[in-house]
Amino acid sequence: MKNIFRNSLIFLGLVLVAFFVWQYFKAPPMDADWKPEFSVLSTAEFNKNLVTIKNVRNFRYSSNEENNYPGYYDKTYDLDKISKVWYIVEPFKNRNYAAHTFLSFEFLDGKYITISVEARKKKGENYSLIMGMFKTYPLMYIAADERDSIMLRTNTRKDDVYLYPAKATPEQTRLLFVSMLEKMNSLAEKPEWYNTFTANCTSSIADHVNKIWPKRLPKFMWQEWITGYAEKLVFNQGLIDTNLSFQEARKRYYITKLSQEAGDTENYSERIRQFDNVE
Repeated sequence: MKNIFRNSLIFLGLVLVAFFVWQYFKAPPMDADWKPEFSVLSTAEFNKNLVTIKNVRNFRYSSNEENNYPGYYDKTYDLDKISKVWYIVEPFKNRNYAAHTFLSFEFLDGKYITISVEARKKKGENYSLIMGMFKTYPLMYIAADERDSIMLRTNTRKDDVYLYPAKATPEQTRLLFVSMLEKMNSLAEKPEWYNTFTANCTSSIADHVNKIWPKRLPKFMWQEWITGYAEKLVFNQGLIDTNLSFQEARKRYYITKLSQEAGDTENYSERIRQFDNVE
């Protein structure tokens, strides 16, 4: 009996060693049978104060994924006209401890572009917090039209979404935008792994913020891992441009109803920011 127990432990130990060696050397794929919305990478081309983003995603979504309508476009943005950054929060349904967070950048000429850090998934693959702890999904920076990234969540998924004005100068906003675009380009050349704890949507944003403003956010903060609480942390750190309390800000900057009323209109970005018109 002792020999059986000892041999079982040895076998288990060898399996664990083999697993961790496999995980250590496992490289993220460049090519795979990706879900359509993750199939095309965005990249940025810089030319002095101008940046052209290739493959800005502009999908229209249906409750049936097979009926999604794909779309992409290239667009040039003037970095001298960048004016504001918005912090967007989508709490997960029935999971108060988790949320997706991403950013939208506003320009004086009326342009908006969102950058969302996500797990790149293959066809038939769903996101799992547990699987995300291992080398399962490549890390992906998605440049998307607000009518794609926000309407997907508010109008198709019917999720709660909050659109907060971030407290940052235009110069700080420009540095943050460029930092995220440079990372997006880097991932297109050399992919990296997504990780539920260390390389997720929230921790990636925090890394960029601290790169621009060293120590602006606490290092190794637990809210990076339990992302449903990142919204409150960002508010408490003074990164939201408001004098309202947290609960008042949540009520004011809740945009699901505004988005559903606006629908797929040309002035969508302006419509979802008509906060004073919410009853």
